Amino acid sequence: MERVLQKALPKVACAFRISGMSPTHVVKRWINSCFLNILPWNEICNYVLIVVSEGPAYVVLYCVALLKHLETRLLQHSTQHTLLYDVLEEPVQGFILSNYLDYITALDKQFGAMLRRDLGCLNLDCDEGP
Repeated sequence: MERVLQKALPKVACAFRISGMSPTHVVKRWINSCFLNILPWNEICNYVLIVVSEGPAYVVLYCVALLKHLETRLLQHSTQHTLLYDVLEEPVQGFILSNYLDYITALDKQFGAMLRRDLGCLNLDCDEGP
């Protein structure tokens, strides 16, 4: 997750670093709660559908797209030192998956093979490094 974020959204990755937060921690909380109280129900359904149809790499790609949607807000809150509260507690407004499908497709072309390899190793407990 963090390698993709660093390359795809370096300003957002920097905002997390400045705030002392791990983007992986935020994304895990979102995923563990299945985005409840973060996204509207129809977008939660879209998340489940894209992950089921495209595979587990799309969990990461979806979350990067969501962070791209939040980029301006994240950069603003990182300078105000309210990033933790904003990202973990505030619902995301205005995110519509269909607006980000081209972006997710581009991310998949750039990072998909790496993600599938890494996620496959997690599932198979590979000894090889990334």
